[in-house]
Amino acid sequence: MYGLAAIQQANGWAMAGAGACIVLSGLAVLSFLISMLPRFTSLIEKNPKPAPAPPVAKPKVVKPAPETLPDDLETVAGIYKVLTEEIGEVFSLVDLHRKTKEMQLPHPHLSINRLREAGILVPKGDGNFSWQPSSE
Repeated sequence: MYGLAAIQQANGWAMAGAGACIVLSGLAVLSFLISMLPRFTSLIEKNPKPAPAPPVAKPKVVKPAPETLPDDLETVAGIYKVLTEEIGEVFSLVDLHRKTKEMQLPHPHLSINRLREAGILVPKGDGNFSWQPSSE
């Protein structure tokens, strides 16, 4: 006798079902034990250390930007010079644009272009710029 009739005759279907149930219940017990491991290890440890709290960053205070910048280029240059004090003496326009966006200044492209055309913002090569020394 061969095939499905032989499986039926030897109680193969019952054995296959019982085997599947045994395997699935074993896996369920194993997964339960694995999920309980952290609780068991905390009982064994003498001084469980709490997880360190992440550092709290201070919120950045941003002053509200004016609706428009003054028409006087020297005043505009003074505002932009204050922004570049943190960057350094020589800075890239990308850093200057990033600072103007943080401070929410209106029309940074136009203002920087006006400062370049007036010779107040001097190129230093390799995309870096600096301020023209003031004649005070």
